[in-house]
Amino acid sequence: MTNSQQGLWHLGAGEALGLDIGPGERTLVLSTGRLWLTLTQPASAHWSSALPEDVWLEAGQSLHLAHGAQVVVEAWPKATFQLLVPPCPRRVGAPRWARFKAQLAAQIAELDSSRRLGF
Repeated sequence: MTNSQQGLWHLGAGEALGLDIGPGERTLVLSTGRLWLTLTQPASAHWSSALPEDVWLEAGQSLHLAHGAQVVVEAWPKATFQLLVPPCPRRVGAPRWARFKAQLAAQIAELDSSRRLGF
């Protein structure tokens, strides 16, 4: 098992890897090969207990993994995959152009008052 600089995990024949997902959700994307996953999602409003399930993925397929999920992946016969972190939406203040406009207006006002005072 190796983890390269590009965030690709490589599993050889018969290799297995256990992963605890978090913080936040992830998406497992299988680049090459085939994976056998045993997935335990955290308990939710719909399920009072977390039951494991087996999932098979082929190259090009992906699987959403919730925060708190536990997964064991095994290559059949070998596999390369990534764990992607979705972007976290965040509230932003005024758009940059609005802040720039306000700063520019303040500078113009300062220049106008300096000219009126003869500076």
